[in-house]
Amino acid sequence: MEKKKVYFLHSNIGQHLTGIEKSAMKRGNIFVKYLNIEPVFVTFSKNVNVHTNWERYVENGVVDENISMINLFEYFQRSEEGKNLSSYQVKKEKTYSYEEEESEGATYCRMYDSNDNLVKYMIRSPNNLLSYINYFHDGKKIVRDRFNRFGQLSHTEYLREDNSVFMTEYFDVCGKRVIIKYEDGPYLISEKNAVFDTVLPDEQALILYFLKKIIGEEEPVIIIDRNKRYSPLFTERKQLNAKAISVFHSTYFANTKFRSKLNKNYKDVLNSPYSFDNIVVLTHNQKRDIEAQFGINNLVTIPHPCQTVKNLDEMAPRTNKLVSVGRLSSEKNVDHLLEIVSLVKKRIPDVLLEIYGTGKEKKNLTKLVHKLNLKDNVKFKGYVDNVDSIYASSELFLFAGQGEGFTMSVLESLSCGCPVGSYHVRYGVDEMI
Repeated sequence: MEKKKVYFLHSNIGQHLTGIEKSAMKRGNIFVKYLNIEPVFVTFSKNVNVHTNWERYVENGVVDENISMINLFEYFQRSEEGKNLSSYQVKKEKTYSYEEEESEGATYCRMYDSNDNLVKYMIRSPNNLLSYINYFHDGKKIVRDRFNRFGQLSHTEYLREDNSVFMTEYFDVCGKRVIIKYEDGPYLISEKNAVFDTVLPDEQALILYFLKKIIGEEEPVIIIDRNKRYSPLFTERKQLNAKAISVFHSTYFANTKFRSKLNKNYKDVLNSPYSFDNIVVLTHNQKRDIEAQFGINNLVTIPHPCQTVKNLDEMAPRTNKLVSVGRLSSEKNVDHLLEIVSLVKKRIPDVLLEIYGTGKEKKNLTKLVHKLNLKDNVKFKGYVDNVDSIYASSELFLFAGQGEGFTMSVLESLSCGCPVGSYHVRYGVDEMI
């Protein structure tokens, strides 16, 4: 019996997962293991490393090997066929002079003409494949070639004087131009030959065109995890023969203090709720609040899944060790945790807080660590794929975010036997704790 496919709509699979991608991967793992369903992750953003990232998550056990991922640009570019083809080779120009240097395994090469004007700047990755080439004229960068993970030309960006991109050409692995993208549209598509056979007015039209290509004649279930990008395909008019499910991964309101402004990611859904077969929220409290405010009756509550970790008895927690896992951004209030540790240190001098995650607040938080004299008590550990052993080795997980739709890290911590101390915020932590 052929497995039923369910499509998860996402934007990107980056080097670091957000809570949305992580929770969707856990959902997909359960679909494969228990429901005999084949999840397919669909991504739209152009990222030459998207499959490299995906394969790392498969290798590290974050996502099941039976779950596939299709990226819009790589679909048209046939990028995965490049593994069996030769990489692009740059011919050495006799009229150019070259300056090369190496840093962290990568090779950086500047090329100058006979008048010592910079004409090209080339970077090769540690595996000696081309990453990109910048082209210069009169000291200004005018064009950039980007290469895929197998070293073939992926796309060419044409730049303005301020380095912004006004047009991009995308190529398949044999060098045929398959897409031209202008800054605000249109998109020109060429699938059969060099002639463009499809002109699409904007990004939404391109996404719709792509989804129809991969779905074909089937009537699948589509789970929309990135609502801002994909919901308009369903709210304006039914343009796909599919059952559509919108998932709210965070609060439906944007203003955490007054709750007077709708979250822009879910505004279209809340204004046109019956364009979707169901709307999934993660907690009973959020379901109750939305029903009371909007009178919507196609809401269901399905929390994020998380499997119980095996062999917990073999992972004893370290005495006085605390842990925080999450993005280092202002709304997560990690600075509050540092102040808490500063107070705890007065009673427990060897208290240790390990902070896992990355973000723009890292610099400010590092300064606060020094100001509070916590350099021996707080350690920034960066991003890691698997956190089970980290939770299991800690006596307490701390969370001080100011507004959440669920808080996946709280569930992960509890599933690893690590208790949680948290602010009381909407939504999720109160129901789980």
